[in-house]
Amino acid sequence: MTVDVLFIGAAGHIGAAVLQALKTKFPELPVAAIVRSHKDAQHLSDAYNENLTVIQGSLEECELLEAAASKARLIINCAPDVPYAEGIAALLRGLASHSSRAAPRFYIHTSGAARLWDPPNGDVEGRVWDDVADVDSLPASADATHAPTDMQVAAAASPSAGVHTAIISPCFVIGRSPSRAHAAPITFPHWMDVVRAVGGPFTVASGRNVTSFVDTEVLAGLYVRLVEDALRYVVGGVDAVPDENVWGARAYYFASTLELSMREFNDRYLVPALKRSAAAAWLKKEEATELSVDEVCKIVMGRFGDAAEAGLWSRHIAQGFGTSMRTRPTRATKYLGFPFGEGLPGLDAAVAAMLRKI
Repeated sequence: MTVDVLFIGAAGHIGAAVLQALKTKFPELPVAAIVRSHKDAQHLSDAYNENLTVIQGSLEECELLEAAASKARLIINCAPDVPYAEGIAALLRGLASHSSRAAPRFYIHTSGAARLWDPPNGDVEGRVWDDVADVDSLPASADATHAPTDMQVAAAASPSAGVHTAIISPCFVIGRSPSRAHAAPITFPHWMDVVRAVGGPFTVASGRNVTSFVDTEVLAGLYVRLVEDALRYVVGGVDAVPDENVWGARAYYFASTLELSMREFNDRYLVPALKRSAAAAWLKKEEATELSVDEVCKIVMGRFGDAAEAGLWSRHIAQGFGTSMRTRPTRATKYLGFPFGEGLPGLDAAVAAMLRKI
């Protein structure tokens, strides 16, 4: 399969799951993966010893990114977008400068539903956002997390120049990943720190805030479905212009397999998962402890220690537990026929992976 694929963030929780799903679907697809550390590079080389080239680098190395992107026909970026706007710009510049400018090129970007946050007081059920009906009214303020990079990617879409983009925006991701360092989702260690500290589940205030959750494996499948569509144009001989509902400035994808209030999530999912794990013998109570954002922030801060911007990130995470992020993933189902299913089948595995570390 002669297509140049550049993968960013392959060592992270979402990225490792996407790479595994991609290699399962397309084992002969050549991929160049950029990862930060030598350990991550070695891990990926050992796991995928064929059709995978590993490049050590980061989203802060713009020259490296632009050079690598200029050789790619498809870029999959599963790395965090904040605060890497310059690195994302370098990827998009490189893709636009590809020597085969008449050929279609594709960029899949990972965002997040923090762009939609309601006030994080734990008491607001929140508005429901649909990725088709509401795509033109998504918050566009520079203060809305993910909005600046979302708009940066959307603006780079240029069908006439052969550049096609898509944005995937999950809410709370729950599941097990093959990532060496991030087997559990990025917020899950902080979540479990608070649960361990109070001896059971917690909510911010009453926990009436409603959030969409998505299973890691299902989320990875959405990326693969988009890749499958892109390959139709890159190597499949399809001459038509890619569907503007699938690729382009409005190609925004929410991902959800479950929607519950945080209190309901504790009762129906988290507590049962903890009770099923022998490693959670410290579980003292099943009723949620109501906490303030400040109280959650103080506990979360412990994992950051003296790291730069520890206060900013710990508060951002704490607020995430008290806000509503309600999404409807209409686009993938309507235009790609993608089945999201229901529930969180990977929750027990995520809990087990996290409990081994605390």
